[in-house]
Amino acid sequence: MGSCAVRATSYDPNMAQNRSYTDVELTQAIAVSRSWRGVLRELGLAATSAGAMRSVRSHANRLDISYGHFTGQRRWTEDSLRASIAAGDTWADVVESLGLGGTSALASVKGHAARIGLDVAHLTEQSPTVENVFQPDISRLDRAGSLLAAAWFALCGCDVSWPLEPSRYDLLVDSEKGFRRVQVKTTTVRVADTWKVYLSTTHRERTTYDPDEIDDFFVVDGDLAHYLIPVSVVGGLHAIHLSAYRHFRLDQASPR
Repeated sequence: MGSCAVRATSYDPNMAQNRSYTDVELTQAIAVSRSWRGVLRELGLAATSAGAMRSVRSHANRLDISYGHFTGQRRWTEDSLRASIAAGDTWADVVESLGLGGTSALASVKGHAARIGLDVAHLTEQSPTVENVFQPDISRLDRAGSLLAAAWFALCGCDVSWPLEPSRYDLLVDSEKGFRRVQVKTTTVRVADTWKVYLSTTHRERTTYDPDEIDDFFVVDGDLAHYLIPVSVVGGLHAIHLSAYRHFRLDQASPR
């Protein structure tokens, strides 16, 4: 029987079986990357391979390599999330600490914290505050008047149209009593304990309206109260005090 020579081979702990990269290369790739796709690219592997991604992550966990600095498409890292949660008292604190805002960001942060098993029992459910940048200004009432009138008629179940060409009326309202031509007026002029509204036009000289041109005045005062006054009641007048027309004041919409 012939002799069998056995050749000793050295084992390199940095090279694992069936892998094209060493543990050292994996460690270096994780250190310079911000996502698992980046790690795969550093190792020369297909960045779209889910299997390769699971494999490198498994080996990273086995080697206890930290990848808390990964952000992927996020603007924050897991390390910063851990620190923000540890230091915060509310979810609003966490979101603010990460430089985020809005309910979608809050949902993303809470979901990620749950996925990586962070202790969030001390955080309350307070939502982040959102600054209100909208401030209504009554000086712009003239710009909103027709919209307020149209909204009121729409709430009453009427179809509302705007004239396509210049016309003496602002709105054409299709009601149960037929079509009504409505001229919209607004006022921010306070006189004693009432509002003064001008009903005539303001071109070169003031011109009043007559029943051949419109059917109603829709008036919005500085308190945002609405009035619907037939032109036949105020025909020929340039201005009126609304305190004398309280019985034409409209009810505001309310839930049934």
